[in-house]
Amino acid sequence: MRRSWASITVGALVLIVGLIGYKLIRSTSERNTASEGISVWALFHDASGLFEKSRVMTAGISVGQIERRELDPKTAKAKITIRIAPNIRLYENAVVTKKSASLLGEYYLEIDPGSEFREMNGRPTKMRVLVDGDEMKNVIEPVAFGDMMASIGTLIPVMREILQDVRTLTSGPISDIANNVNELIERNSVVLDRLLSRVDHIAATVEGVTTAEADDVKSSIRNVREITESIKSLIGTTHEQVAKLGEKGGGSIDKLQSSIDNLDKTMKNIETVTERIEKGEGTVGRLVTDDTIARNVEQITEDAGGFVRSITQLQTVVGLRSEYNFLTNSFKNYLAVTLIPRPDKFYLIELVEDPRGYRSKTLTVTNNSQTGTSSETKVTLTEQLRFTLQFGKRVGLSPNTSIGGRFGIKESTGGIAGDLYLFRDHLLLSIDVFDAKANRYPRIKATAQYAIWQRNLFMIAGVDDLANYTRGTGGGALFDYFVGAQLVFNDEDLRALLLFGGGAAAGAASK
Repeated sequence: MRRSWASITVGALVLIVGLIGYKLIRSTSERNTASEGISVWALFHDASGLFEKSRVMTAGISVGQIERRELDPKTAKAKITIRIAPNIRLYENAVVTKKSASLLGEYYLEIDPGSEFREMNGRPTKMRVLVDGDEMKNVIEPVAFGDMMASIGTLIPVMREILQDVRTLTSGPISDIANNVNELIERNSVVLDRLLSRVDHIAATVEGVTTAEADDVKSSIRNVREITESIKSLIGTTHEQVAKLGEKGGGSIDKLQSSIDNLDKTMKNIETVTERIEKGEGTVGRLVTDDTIARNVEQITEDAGGFVRSITQLQTVVGLRSEYNFLTNSFKNYLAVTLIPRPDKFYLIELVEDPRGYRSKTLTVTNNSQTGTSSETKVTLTEQLRFTLQFGKRVGLSPNTSIGGRFGIKESTGGIAGDLYLFRDHLLLSIDVFDAKANRYPRIKATAQYAIWQRNLFMIAGVDDLANYTRGTGGGALFDYFVGAQLVFNDEDLRALLLFGGGAAAGAASK
C-alpha cells in the first residue's frame, strides 16, 4: 500500500512541476510579447559575412541581433531583418553600418539610433519613431576590393597625363627662362662694369682739371668717386650671388627632372601590372578575374572565420557547489566546468563527491535440486569520485526566457535533463534523469537555482531520487531533500584571479 502511495506522490509531483513550468513559460511569454523589441529591415548590396544571430551593436554595446536574411525580389539586394531590444528607440534618420570584426571576413552591424529632431532648412524637424516592420533607409557599406582596384585602374591614366604635363613644363619653359635670366645678368654686369670704369676715368680727369678750382668742386668730385666705387663693389657682389643662385637653381631643376623620369618609369610599370591583372595573367590576375578562385577563397575564409570565432568566442564558467541532504545529514560537493562556444550550445563537465558513493547492482541466481531456484540482488557501494560529461542546447523563447536540454553521462551513468531559464538566467529550474541500473526506477532529481548576487552566487534547493521514494538499506535508493549554494566564476573573474595569483607568486619568489 505504501508503494502505491509513492507512485501516486511521484506522479502528482511531476504533474505539478509540469503545470508550474507551463504556467511560467506562458506567463513570461505573454508578459514579454510586447516588450521583446521591434523588427526592422535594411537593404544591402553585399551581405557576405553577416549571418543569423550576428551581433548588432550601438556604441560597443549589443542592442539586438540579425533575425533573418533573404533576397529582395524587387531590388535584387540582400534584405537583412534585425531584432532590436525593447529599450532601444530608433528614429527615421537612424543609420546602419556594416563593419568588419576581424581580418577573416566576419562582420557585424553598427546602428546609430538617430535623434528626435533634425536640422532641415534652418529649422529643427521632428523625426518619426520607427515601429515594427519599418525600413532603415540610411545604409553604409564598406568598399569592396574589386571596387578599389577599378578606381585605381581609372586613376592611373589621369596621373600619367598629369606627370607628362609636369615633365614637359619643367624640361621646356622653366629651363629656358632660367638660362635667359642667367645670360641677362652676365651681359648687363659687363656693360655696367664698363660704364663705371669710364665714369671713374672721367672723374679723374675732372679732378685734374679742377685742381685750381674751388674746394667745394673737389669735394663734390671726391664724393662722386666714392659713390661710383660703392656702386661698382655692390654690382660685383650681386653678380657673384646671382651666378651662385643660377647654379643652385640649375642643379635643383636637374634633380627634379631625374625624379620625374623615375616616377614616369614607375607609373609605366604599374600600368603594365594592372593591364596584366585585368587580362587575368599571373597569380594576382587569376585571383581578381577568376570567379572560381574568388569563391574558393571566400569559402576558405568563411570556414577559417567560423573556426576562429568558435575559439575566440569560447567562454569558460567554473562553478563550486555544495548541497546539504537533510535525511542523510551529509554534504554532496561538485566541481563544474562549463564550456560555451556559442550562446545556444555548451558542454558540462563535473566532478562529484557523493556520500552515497558509486552504486552497482549484482543479481545472483542459485539453482538447488532440493530448495529450487533462488535469486539475490546485491547493491555495492564504492568510494570514488563520479563524473559528468554532457552536451547542452538551449533555445530562446523571449529575451528573458529560454529552454534547454542536456544528454550524456551524468554522475558516471547515462542521463538526460531539461532546463528552464527565467528572468535573464537569474532563475534556473532543472530535472535530471539518470542512474537507472542500481534501482527499480531511474534516479530523478529536481533542482531550483536562484542568483542572489550578480549571477556569481546562487542559492540551491530541490529533491533527489523522486521515483525511489522507499528508503533502502545497504546503499539502496534514497529519497532526500537538499539545500545548498554555488559560487560561479566567468572568464573575467578567472583572469583577475590568475593575475592576482601570479603577482602574489612573483612577489613571494622575489623575497
